[in-house]
Amino acid sequence: DAVDAGELSLDEELIVSHRAASQPPVKLGLKKGQKIRVHDAVQALAVKSSNDVALVLAERIGGSEAKFAYMMTKKARGLGMDSTTYRNASGLPDPWQVTTARDQAKLGDHLLRTHAQHYHYFGQETFRWKGRTLRNHNNLLGSVDGVDGFKTGYTDASGYNLAISAQRNGRRIVAVVLGGASGASRDRHMAKLIDRSFK
Repeated sequence: DAVDAGELSLDEELIVSHRAASQPPVKLGLKKGQKIRVHDAVQALAVKSSNDVALVLAERIGGSEAKFAYMMTKKARGLGMDSTTYRNASGLPDPWQVTTARDQAKLGDHLLRTHAQHYHYFGQETFRWKGRTLRNHNNLLGSVDGVDGFKTGYTDASGYNLAISAQRNGRRIVAVVLGGASGASRDRHMAKLIDRSFK
């Protein structure tokens, strides 16, 4: 939203705060005072789920993580995501941060409808940063017919999660699996769900 509204440029360089640099893994390993372009930050989020990068962007857009979480929750309500409350920028554990598969599907559908020009970030299989090649956690990209984007997620409380979009024969679906016992079982369940949906 901020990029499309002209409030943020993909070429803008963001400065990493001490708080952002000290986020727990998974992270890119940013240091306090380091700079990262918005374009690289978005890739780090979409491909690597980098908690430090999530906070860098949150602080730039919202001024603070708490304000950004409030902004995200307000946006969610506007999209009809009535069972979702955000408490931080990254999805790190918080007992008051909750969502549902239905709400995440609504978010995916909204992204496809209103920000299709940025959807390609969620289909990148790799991301290059400081000489390293980082691989996407979404194992269904390139392995299940039609899957072309979205995100994985994991916390101890929520289990293994995945939201995808896939297209076959001109028809597109958004599918969400929450609470997988393992990454592999989540992926198997999602692959079956995709096939069943297209049939």
